[in-house]
Amino acid sequence: MTLVDRLTALTGRVHVRAYRLLLDTPRVMATVPMIRGVWGRALRHVDERIYRYVFVGDGPPHDRLPRYLMRPAPPDPETAPAIDWILFADDADLEPVLLRAWDVACGMGLGADRAPFRVRRVLPVGPEIGRDARPAAAWPLSRATWPLGGAPDSTPCRLSFDSPLRLTGRGRLLLAPGFADIAAAALRRVAALAGRASGEPYRDLSRAVRAEADTRPAEPWRGERRDFVRWSGAQRREIDLRGVTGGLDLPQGPGEIWPLIAAARWTHIGKGAVFGLGQPRIGSLDRMDPDSPPRGRDGDAPRGRSRG
Repeated sequence: MTLVDRLTALTGRVHVRAYRLLLDTPRVMATVPMIRGVWGRALRHVDERIYRYVFVGDGPPHDRLPRYLMRPAPPDPETAPAIDWILFADDADLEPVLLRAWDVACGMGLGADRAPFRVRRVLPVGPEIGRDARPAAAWPLSRATWPLGGAPDSTPCRLSFDSPLRLTGRGRLLLAPGFADIAAAALRRVAALAGRASGEPYRDLSRAVRAEADTRPAEPWRGERRDFVRWSGAQRREIDLRGVTGGLDLPQGPGEIWPLIAAARWTHIGKGAVFGLGQPRIGSLDRMDPDSPPRGRDGDAPRGRSRG
């Protein structure tokens, strides 16, 4: 079995339900952390068991991961705020409860004045980012598409991170992550969501991914440190976070690791993925990235403050 086959089998174990929420927040400059916080409180009020599954995860403690993430989406021209809300679960019975929590969250309101808001429209999003595929059910992460033309393994591409990437090694932030670091982080995240992040099969796959990454020609990381602040509603204090933005070029493509990188466009990688950090963009070396990132209310505050 090739490495592509092994990674496709792994990503096929993760099921995705993705939605684009068009919001109306007339009195508040809403951020993703702010919206995430109020939705979490509402979900806990509606159903404590489902809240714990979605926000904490299940399985052994060392393998638990939240089963969702939120990230900024391209602004809706009528109301401006929009988010992508992504669930990693194949249980259709969850959906009514989670949507009910959005109704409750709207009434709870945003900001210091608890200003009510509304979800104006919910659009299901399919495996091709930015296209409304109206999927009837959850789709396997193995269907995540490669956004460039040409063979995914050998077409030159650029991996870039506009939302801060937070990878660590030996307890320290990696200021210039290499392709092997990015690939290893993507594998850890996908394998944890698939329930396969331990044991010899995982270690063998990890060795294969790192060996493949080490053989791929890659330009050095180009980017900068990006430190910012998040407001933690649970801890009632500001949290200092450290990351990097930038990217690297793969002049001969990502090799057989490409299914993992395609999947990471949905799962994100590194610390803080649950609120939209660590989203890789895959672009051509000679033109703008088709993953072109949204601008605006992402909740990040370099050298400033963000509350939510």
